[in-house]
Amino acid sequence: MSEAMLVTGDRPVMVTQGFYLRRLVQVTAIPGGVRAELALVPFRTLGGPLRPVVVSAEPLAQQMTTTGVPNRPAEAEDLTGTGRETGAQGGSSAAEARLTLELQVLSPRSLRLRLGEPEALRQERTYGMLVPGALEEVLAATYGPQLPLPSIEETATGVRVLLKGISIRLERDPFAVQIESEAAPAVTWRTALDDRNVHGLLCTPPPGLHSAPGERRAAYWSWAIDPAEHFYGLGERFARLDHRGTAVTLFNIDAWGTTTEAAYKNVPFLLSSRGYGLFAHTPTPVTLALGTPSARAALVRCAEPSLDLFVFFGREAREILEEYTRLTGRATLPPRWAFGVWLSRCRYQSRAEVEEVATRARAEGVPCDVLHIDPAWLAHPNLSCDFTVNEEAFPDLPGLIRELGERGFKVSLWELPYISEQAPRYQEAVRAGYFLRDEQGEPIGADFGGPPPDGRKRAIVDFTNPAARAWWQDLHRPLLRAGVAVFKTDFGEGVPLEAQAANGMRGHELRNLYPLLYNAAVHEVISQETGRPGFVWGRSGWAGTQRYPAQWGGDPKTDVVAMACSLRGGLNLALSAPGLWAHDIGGFYGPPPSPELYIRWAQFGLLSPLARAHGTTPREPWAFGEEALAIFRRYARLRLRLNPYLYSLAWEAHAHGLPMLRPLLLEFPEDPTAAVIDDAYLLGPALLVAPVFSEAREPVARRLYLPVGEWIDFWSDEHLEGGRYVTRVAPLEILPVYVRAGSVLPLGPERAFLHEEAPDELTLEVYPGAPGRGRIVWDASGAATEWQLLPTAADGWQLQITGERPVHWSVRWHTARGIVEQAVGYTASTVVSL
Repeated sequence: MSEAMLVTGDRPVMVTQGFYLRRLVQVTAIPGGVRAELALVPFRTLGGPLRPVVVSAEPLAQQMTTTGVPNRPAEAEDLTGTGRETGAQGGSSAAEARLTLELQVLSPRSLRLRLGEPEALRQERTYGMLVPGALEEVLAATYGPQLPLPSIEETATGVRVLLKGISIRLERDPFAVQIESEAAPAVTWRTALDDRNVHGLLCTPPPGLHSAPGERRAAYWSWAIDPAEHFYGLGERFARLDHRGTAVTLFNIDAWGTTTEAAYKNVPFLLSSRGYGLFAHTPTPVTLALGTPSARAALVRCAEPSLDLFVFFGREAREILEEYTRLTGRATLPPRWAFGVWLSRCRYQSRAEVEEVATRARAEGVPCDVLHIDPAWLAHPNLSCDFTVNEEAFPDLPGLIRELGERGFKVSLWELPYISEQAPRYQEAVRAGYFLRDEQGEPIGADFGGPPPDGRKRAIVDFTNPAARAWWQDLHRPLLRAGVAVFKTDFGEGVPLEAQAANGMRGHELRNLYPLLYNAAVHEVISQETGRPGFVWGRSGWAGTQRYPAQWGGDPKTDVVAMACSLRGGLNLALSAPGLWAHDIGGFYGPPPSPELYIRWAQFGLLSPLARAHGTTPREPWAFGEEALAIFRRYARLRLRLNPYLYSLAWEAHAHGLPMLRPLLLEFPEDPTAAVIDDAYLLGPALLVAPVFSEAREPVARRLYLPVGEWIDFWSDEHLEGGRYVTRVAPLEILPVYVRAGSVLPLGPERAFLHEEAPDELTLEVYPGAPGRGRIVWDASGAATEWQLLPTAADGWQLQITGERPVHWSVRWHTARGIVEQAVGYTASTVVSL
C-alpha cells in the first residue's frame, strides 16, 4: 500500500504480488509451541478485483485442482521480478526464499502467530499496546514458571501439536494450517486452500509476503470463512456494524464527521461471530478484506514485513473480549462524578459565561457534575495548546475552579498535543528537542488534512521522548493542583507519514500508535496528581486505548444520520476497545439542532455510558425551549438515580473487559437476529435502549427487536415476549427502554450532582420472570453487595441480598399485576420474598 494511497483514502487492492507459503521444510519445538521453516513461491494476482486469479511461478498444472475446463489461463510469465528484493531469506532463486512461522499457545483460549525472517522474530516488540508484563503473566498462569517443549506428532501429510487444549496441524505440501481449541469446539481456524475458481486456481493467496514495486513489503495472513460468518470491531467504525463483504483500512485520521469510512479510533482487533478474534499486534496501517473479493476467505495485511497475530477463542464474544483484554488491558475505574451530566460548548468564551451556565443549571434543577471549557481558556487557542492561560477571558482560573467546586461542579479543560509557532512555549520546546522532526531535523507540522487557517505550523509533541513526555505532563500539574478534574485530550490523529521520532520510529509506524502514547501520558499525570485512577476525554485511539478512559465519538453533524452512525461507532468500539464511550449530545457541527432532534439525542446520550452535551452552538437544554428543558431534566435526574447501576457496569469493564454499552449480540450470542442489530443497544445486561432517530414532533412508531426472553417496558411496565420485532409508539418525551426479566436495577436518591461516596439509600427495582444475579459495587476496591433473584414455590420470587455494607433498602417488584413495594430497612444482608 503506497503512502499516497493512505493519505488520500483510496481503496487499495489487497495483495497483488509477492510470495506465499508453499511448503513446510522443517518443524522444531519451542517453549509452548512450534517453529516452522517454510519455503515460498512467487505469485501474482491476475484478473482484477472482480475475478481474482492467483498464479504462482510453478507450472500451471501443479497449481490447478482441475484441468478439464476450457479457456484456462495461460502459463505465468517470469515472476522473479517479485524476488530477492523482498528480503525474504533464501538462496540464488526466488523459489528458494523462506520465512519462519512461530506458533505459541498462550492459554487454552489464545495463541500467538508470528511470521517473518528469523532475525525479525527475535526482536522484542514493545509498542505499548500490550500491558507491560501481561504476556508473561498469561504464560505463567497457563504453564507455571517453566514453558514446556511440546511433542510433535507426525501425520500422513504433516505434523500435529496438542497443547493446553489447542490443536495445531501443519500440512507439508501444499502448506496449510488448521487450529482448533477446546474453548470453542465448533471453530476450525484454517488457511483457505479450497478458495478456488472453476479452473481450480486460487482466488485468495495463501499467507505470505506482499511485495510490489514502489510499495512497502507487507506480511499478510489469509484464512477460510463461513458463509454465515459476521465480523465486528476494528475500532470506532461508523458506516456499519457487520464488516462482512468489505475491505477496511485501519489508519487514524480526523474523520471530519461520523458518516464515512474514516475513523478517529481504529483498532486492529477483529471479532468473528464463529467464536474467534484476531489481534494484529502492529502500529502500522492494517488492511483487511473480509469476504471480498471472494466470499470463501478473509485476509489481513500489515504494512511491515513481519506479522504478529494473536488468535483468541471462545464460545461467546464476552469470553473472547475477556481474553483479549488480559493482554491489551482494561479500563481504569473512573470516579462516580464522571457518570453524571456534563455540559459543554465549543466554546465558552469567558469566565462569566461559564459561571452563568453553572448558575442557570442549578436554578433550572438540571443535574450537572462537570463543566467543560474548550480552547478559549488558552491564550493562543487556535489548534494550539501550550497551557498558557488566557488571563483576560479567564482571570484567576484557579479561583473559578475552586468556586465551581464549592457548588458541586468539576471542571474539564481542553487540550491537543500540538503547539503553534506563535505560542510562548514553542521555542522552549524546539531548543529542548521535544517535537517530532522532519527529514532535515526541524519540527514537523501536524497533518490536519489541509493547512491551518493562519498558515502557521503546529509542531507535535514527541511522546516517544521521555523528556518531552515529562515536560508535557509537568505543564498539567499546576492546573491539576488547582483542582482541574479531567482533560479533554482532543486530536492526536495528525502525525505525518514522513515524521521522525526520538525512538527511531517514522510517521508510518507512529501515526496509529500516537494517540495511545498521548492519552497514556495525560491519564498518568492525572492519576499522579489526584491520587485516583486517571480519567481523560479522548477522541483518537488504537489498540489498548480502553485502558485510558474515556473515549468520545468525535464530531457528528446535527442530524439523525450522524446520530445513528455515532451509535454504530460506539457498538464497534465496544467490540474492539471495550470500555467507556460517549458522544456529543445534539451533534457537534452544522445548523443548530431543532428542539426535537436535541430531545431525541439527549435521551440517547443520557442513557449512554457517559453523557456530555456539546456542539458549536449552545447545547444547554434551556436553549431549546421549556419542553426540551423539562424532558432533559427528567432524563438527567434518572441518570443520576441510575448511578449505582452505571458505576457497577464500569467495574465490569475494569475487572472483566466488558463494555458498558453492548451490542445485543454480546448478551444474546445464540440469537441470529441480534447479530445484526445496529440501531439499539444494551446498557449493561439489564437495559435495552432503542434511540429514536427522528426529529418529528409527533409520536414515532419505533420498530425494534427484543431478543429471546421476557422484557418489561421501563415506562409502562407492559410485559412482552422477545424473539421478535415490536413497535413502540414513542411520543417526544418517551425513549423506548426495556428491562430484561431477571434484572434488578439499583436506584439512588435524586440529586443535583453526585457525591464521591456511594449512596446509603437504595431502591431496588426488581423485574421477576427469570432467575438473575448481579453485584452493586461500592468503591474502587471492588467491595460489593451481591444479589440473587430466585423463583420459589407457588409462583413466588425471592431476592437474596448479601454484603457487608449496611444500606437503607427498599424494594419495588414489577409484576404483571402491578408494582409491589416493600420497605426493608437498614441492613447489610437480607432476604426479601414476593
